[in-house]
Amino acid sequence: MQPAGKAPHASSIFHAPLHHYHTFPIKTQSQNHHSITEWFGLEETLKTVSIQSPAMGKDNFQGITSPSAPSQLALNISRDGASTTLGELRPTPQHPHGPSQGRSQSAGKPGGDGRGFPGRRGRAAAAGPGPPGPGAGSEAAAPPSRSAAGGVGAVPAPPPDRHGEGHLCKRRKRKKMKLLFVIFLMNLLHQHAGKSLRRDGSSLKSFEDIKNEIAGYTNIAKAIIDLAVHGKAQNRSYDRLAVFADTIGPRLSGSKNLEAAIKYMFSALQKDGLENVHLEPVKVPHWERGEEFAVMLEPRNHSIAILGLGNSIATPPEGITAEVIVVASFDELHKRAQEAKGKIVVYNEPFISYGETVQYRLQGAVEAAKVGAVASLIRSIASFSIHSPHTGGQSYQPDVPQIPTACITVEDAEMMSRMSLRGTKIVVHLRMGAKTYPDSLSFNTVAEIAGSKYPEQVVLVSGHLDSWDVGQGAMDDGGGAFISWEALSLIKDLGLRPKRTLRLVLWTGEEQGGVGAKQYYQLHKENISNFDIVMESDAGTFKPSGLGFSGSAEARDIVKEIMTLLQPINATDVYDTADGTDIAYWMRDGVPGASLYNDINKYFWFHHSQGDTMTVQDPNQMNLCAAVWTVVSYVIADMEDMLPRMEEN
Repeated sequence: MQPAGKAPHASSIFHAPLHHYHTFPIKTQSQNHHSITEWFGLEETLKTVSIQSPAMGKDNFQGITSPSAPSQLALNISRDGASTTLGELRPTPQHPHGPSQGRSQSAGKPGGDGRGFPGRRGRAAAAGPGPPGPGAGSEAAAPPSRSAAGGVGAVPAPPPDRHGEGHLCKRRKRKKMKLLFVIFLMNLLHQHAGKSLRRDGSSLKSFEDIKNEIAGYTNIAKAIIDLAVHGKAQNRSYDRLAVFADTIGPRLSGSKNLEAAIKYMFSALQKDGLENVHLEPVKVPHWERGEEFAVMLEPRNHSIAILGLGNSIATPPEGITAEVIVVASFDELHKRAQEAKGKIVVYNEPFISYGETVQYRLQGAVEAAKVGAVASLIRSIASFSIHSPHTGGQSYQPDVPQIPTACITVEDAEMMSRMSLRGTKIVVHLRMGAKTYPDSLSFNTVAEIAGSKYPEQVVLVSGHLDSWDVGQGAMDDGGGAFISWEALSLIKDLGLRPKRTLRLVLWTGEEQGGVGAKQYYQLHKENISNFDIVMESDAGTFKPSGLGFSGSAEARDIVKEIMTLLQPINATDVYDTADGTDIAYWMRDGVPGASLYNDINKYFWFHHSQGDTMTVQDPNQMNLCAAVWTVVSYVIADMEDMLPRMEEN
């Protein structure tokens, strides 16, 4: 620290550690222009101070103009709109024979103003008019030091303050403080050349710095991949899931099976040595399908395989017997509205994609009821079928009558369509015993590896624990839930602890529209600024190719770099938009999101059907998915900075 009232030596300030000085907020006005709005409490004296120098990269500061020589800086202070140039600053040149023989800090130079400020070609000097120097480029003799008793070599005492000399001294000190600040700012730019500054004064890393930081995780990524794919953890996520699925079976919201599954996982996560294992209570819908039966009576007797859709009402106890109308779209239904009254509407919509075709399952009953139908049967939302109906959720509307609704097989829907096109009359008998009960108590299941440096900040990995009441729920979403658990297990096994908390959430009530996730969001959204990224795997765990990602362009670039660490398993792609019912609440509020991207060519063969069993799962592919999930979540959790968000652009 420099003595009070004495200007600091420029070259010493340039190399002083930054943490010796206070930081200050900076208001960004453009890419290459920053304006200081508050610093050292001097804002009342100086309105703007800025620096501009070709030696300092692209971060230019208004108010100090750059001379032709890049090593020089001219200080210009603007006060109430008036501009004052104080002079150029140079680091002290070193004498060829050593620093002890260079210019003295107190030596005067031609053009100096004698008040402690450099002249146009001077540098900071001690207060008072020093003797004239011998000229630029020459050495100057140091003035004699003051002796305790005066005498030879003593500097004469200053005259009495008769003409405002005290006031002048105060002005000198103020200006010296200004100069001290400017040199400090030069030091800041010297240390952060080519980098932006946050509002809190800390530096933002350049993208090259971030790339280098990510490259530093190469060995850790290889260790994770080796452990998951080739090492002692090989097939672990598959084996764990097989025991779970075979023991518990399907896990419908509100069911005893789901309750047993949550208890099972709570115990398993504790035994695995994870931290902060706990359950967070939520209320979930409780619907049961009951007895279901459908048969074609005309033109022939034929048993129709059905699965009632979630939240469907029951038929009357005696069932419903009615003629069928077959349509391929909502448009066709509306055009034939008069024909549909009193009939059972059968939708034979072609499968285009899940996102586009699922509207018939979600809204089919409502649209049929609007035209007076007594029930609706929807061709299963499946890309392939071996006479297997696929269930799923559907929604009624308050102002539309509720009618029973179920899915039928692709084969039966196409058969009835062919019959209808030939003008054949079709009559079906339908009986459904579905019941809806009051909401049940359930739980989101949570476990963590606490962060070492920023434990309040969270990287969330997840899958949902509930399923429909058919098959085993192994694919949807046992695989996603268990590779999320595996991510924490692999990190723990390697003795790693990321800077941020890595949090596993196994959602409940996802199949009913993300019910458990919505309540989790409501409970935790007050800490939304601490959520770094939310990740959900809910589209199968087949051979992975990368990630779907939603977030800012800057965050996407960072994630793309992280994915290069997965080159050994060829899973490096980043696709537009993340997908996940349970993380959608967070992504809508600007939190970056990621979902596992894998080969789903066969996913909708088994989705929401009796075919969703462990037979669908492949242990080698689950190993690869676990490796992707672990590398991405660990690196993001361990990087020094959180991913940038949209609102920060």
